[in-house]
Amino acid sequence: MHTISIILAANLFTFYAITQSRLFEKWGWNFKPFNCPLCLTAWTGLALFLLPSIVTYGVLAMFGSGVFAPYFKNFLINIYNKFQ
Repeated sequence: MHTISIILAANLFTFYAITQSRLFEKWGWNFKPFNCPLCLTAWTGLALFLLPSIVTYGVLAMFGSGVFAPYFKNFLINIYNKFQ
């Protein structure tokens, strides 16, 4: 179960950092592994594997919320507009 959490947390962190917020471009770190989704996911997964499990669950909660929030917002706006 912990391995699945690590994989999910690494993927959510990478998707949020590279695709949604473009965090590393803003910081000027536009080089590998920070601009490569596969590289960043692998290195993040390794870091989460070596860190305590509480860090993995924190990353999972933070970046999972950040990834799903825009989709959930659009879903609720579409439901609200449908019934008006």
